Amino acid sequence: MSNYFSQYCVLLGSIEQFTYCRQAYLLEDLLARVKSLWNCTQLSDNELLDEISRLNQMPVDDTVKLAGNWLPYRYQPKHKRVHWLLPVGHATEPFQDEYISRCCQQLFNQIFQPRTSLNGAIQQAKTLADVQPAGFIFHLSRCGSTLISGCLSELATTCVFSEAPLLTELLLDAQLTLDEQQNSLRAFINLQAAAFSQRPQMIIKWNAWDIFRWQLIRELYPQVPVVFLVREPVEILASHQRMAGRHMSGDPSLVDINPVFISGRKTLLSFRSDVLAALLGEMSKFSSDSLVLRVDYRHLDAAQIRTISNHFGVFPDDQSFQQITRRLQFHSKMPGAAFSNDARAKQALFAVEDKATIEQSLMPIYYQFLGCPKELA
Repeated sequence: MSNYFSQYCVLLGSIEQFTYCRQAYLLEDLLARVKSLWNCTQLSDNELLDEISRLNQMPVDDTVKLAGNWLPYRYQPKHKRVHWLLPVGHATEPFQDEYISRCCQQLFNQIFQPRTSLNGAIQQAKTLADVQPAGFIFHLSRCGSTLISGCLSELATTCVFSEAPLLTELLLDAQLTLDEQQNSLRAFINLQAAAFSQRPQMIIKWNAWDIFRWQLIRELYPQVPVVFLVREPVEILASHQRMAGRHMSGDPSLVDINPVFISGRKTLLSFRSDVLAALLGEMSKFSSDSLVLRVDYRHLDAAQIRTISNHFGVFPDDQSFQQITRRLQFHSKMPGAAFSNDARAKQALFAVEDKATIEQSLMPIYYQFLGCPKELA
């Protein structure tokens, strides 16, 4: 079979060609359009699908313009590969993973799955201006960060990246030097923003453990306004008791960023308490930054969302604020379900002895954090 790599690259880099192909709703129609563009009408549909699958495995070099049209969405540290897709609208889902899943359901993205090397992605970003994100959200997990990012995604000028896998896996790549991580992170952020140029105010909600990469991130973006979001430790741990997050499950991939993730012979509750203490301690260490706004889950209402958006330089009009108010009525992770405050149930989840142990070890750190001058009490 002939090598169609050059035609493949032309299609990826041509707005006209991939727009033409995206207009196909049926597989047969899409393949017919590709055959016409590639002058390969002699191929059967299965032969063409096999050829495209093979081409998807071949890294595209930086001569093919992906920046500004395609969205880099996943990074493979082992192979230093970056995966790309064509965005479908902007993200309003609770997590970036869910937005990616929506995009991947689109027929064109199912068939065409380009990738580049990490260096190729960095070269792509060199054609772009550096982006200054509107805001960063750091959090302890299970404390309302998904609600905040979801509300901010309702605004017409924002693009929100909620725990983007691309950024997470890059920051966990221990094979990269600090400079390599910073250069790659800047490139990834610029590339992600370029895919949503019509929404110029970029907000990034980091993963809970990314606070251990604060200095790396802050050196790159010293002027970005930040929210540090916390919640009563008992309620956070109760949420992880029901469904543990990655950082509370003993995931060995996190050990390189902080030894607290070595579970060892600890009980599960002791391990999780230590992780939460380390996260909160790290937040406290950097909370004196003049651009950090400290927020507690207890005070998270519509007025607080307005305060946060204004802190990020995003000023919702009345219509946008009504959308935010409506979103607050629903569960942040299940937008179709009505919100119900479960703080009391979480407080009652642990046995009396366990709750007392949690409070004794974690509440002093929590109160110390909330005692900072910028606490929103």
